[in-house]
Amino acid sequence: MHDGLIYLAWVVAVFVRIIILEGVKMKELAVLKNEVVGAICSGIRKADREYGRWTGDEGLCEAPEYLVTCAIARELAKPGDGRFVTLEANVQETLRCARVRFRGRPRGSMRKNGRADIVLWEVPEVGRNGVPRSIIEVKNFLAEPGEQLSKDVRRLRDALRLSMESHGELGFGCLAFWIGVNEPKQKKYESPEAWLRAKSEKLCDAASGLVATDGLVVRLAQPKSYLGRYEDGTRYAWAPSVLVIERAAA
Repeated sequence: MHDGLIYLAWVVAVFVRIIILEGVKMKELAVLKNEVVGAICSGIRKADREYGRWTGDEGLCEAPEYLVTCAIARELAKPGDGRFVTLEANVQETLRCARVRFRGRPRGSMRKNGRADIVLWEVPEVGRNGVPRSIIEVKNFLAEPGEQLSKDVRRLRDALRLSMESHGELGFGCLAFWIGVNEPKQKKYESPEAWLRAKSEKLCDAASGLVATDGLVVRLAQPKSYLGRYEDGTRYAWAPSVLVIERAAA
């Protein structure tokens, strides 16, 4: 009887410890997500400013995509914080490093030669190998749902689904993009800023529909929008934006 009580106490203690550790991991992941979103938006903003300076104020919709990718990577790879990034990394190899096991034939989005725009890695302890924590796909311009959106969301969805099934280390995915609009074409939107928000939410809804049956959710992160006028007085608005794909709350 006494031995049984000791064993029961030990089981309870282990269970409580697991719950505490899981809670700590979730808090750390939430902090990481916020920092990543901030770095992505900062990178897009700096890329827009730089490209505008080079071209006489053209928007990023006219820029090569790698300009935005490199600007985001530069913001994410701050030295001394135990993180680093890789560009154009092989997706399957990245997932293996995230302790993801492939069972059977991978989905089409996980093609053998598929590559991720940016992978964010964390080094858990000094001297240990880094582990992938997030895959980030980049679009220099995205304004409407379509194949461009679907392709990247499916790839992020499938990578996260595999990680969840394997209890892997990949925590979330991001689709980073620049979006801009001029004067609204529909009277129901009173300003470019309102139209920008409506188009952004439409993108989020479309992405949500692609992940809903996989235990994942999508949220739109758009901390700030920027307003202006052309020389003829026409108003415009643009915003650095991120669709964060993550595990649904339990």
